[in-house]
Amino acid sequence: MSRWSKFWRRTGRAFQDQSRRIINMEGAELPNRGPRLLYSFNTPEQASEVVLGCDADVGGFSSVNFALDTTSESERIGRPTAKFFGNLRLDVRPELVGRINSGYAAFRTPVRTTLFGKITDNVYFHDYLALRVRAAGDPVLHKSYVVNVQTVDGMSHKTVWQQPLDIRRQDNDWETIYLPFANFRVFTIGEPSPYHEPIDRENILTIGVGVLGGNHHASGPYELGLDSIWVANEPDLVEDSPGPNTYVSDSENVDSYPTDPKKTP
Repeated sequence: MSRWSKFWRRTGRAFQDQSRRIINMEGAELPNRGPRLLYSFNTPEQASEVVLGCDADVGGFSSVNFALDTTSESERIGRPTAKFFGNLRLDVRPELVGRINSGYAAFRTPVRTTLFGKITDNVYFHDYLALRVRAAGDPVLHKSYVVNVQTVDGMSHKTVWQQPLDIRRQDNDWETIYLPFANFRVFTIGEPSPYHEPIDRENILTIGVGVLGGNHHASGPYELGLDSIWVANEPDLVEDSPGPNTYVSDSENVDSYPTDPKKTP
């Protein structure tokens, strides 16, 4: 599907959603606090939409890739997933030694634009961001993963918030990691800010994952499998187990296309 086809599809969906809310006078009822899917990585289209970056963009030698992994269809998770992978290197071009940071790679979900502005996710009534992931690659780098959440305000000012992705499993199997929104910190000039302010949960623009080997002087191959990202509350937190995220495949309980168009230039 072309870029413009996606644009008009999102615009049509946003118009329908806004019209439905007006007709049904939505907003007067109690908010839905159940689990809500924000993004999944189970189709070629979803895997191709992510935005990639690494230190090679500024003179380093790390690599970054993101691709659909169909081998997971034959595993307990039972469907294609994606993998974020590459190789981290700490060296840079000779003329840039001491001038740039190295040993990092990252991806983020795409900015979804419509005729009415950018689509943001309002997760004000949810306390946790959840990710279904599988860590592979060099175990030394498993402690180097972070989750980045980008928010945007009414003046189009963007802010990045960060929290470590606490990988627990070391057996190359799937796990669900719940990150309290209260623990995200503003990320500025290459490191989290020492000043704490609550994340803007009403205007989430993109979500991504980075691997920061340079922070730990670690290099080597990295690989992180990704199935889905969603939001949840305390009653929804379940004891982790290998295999699929059962609720994501239950269309009756998950809103797969939450839209909240904001008029931002």
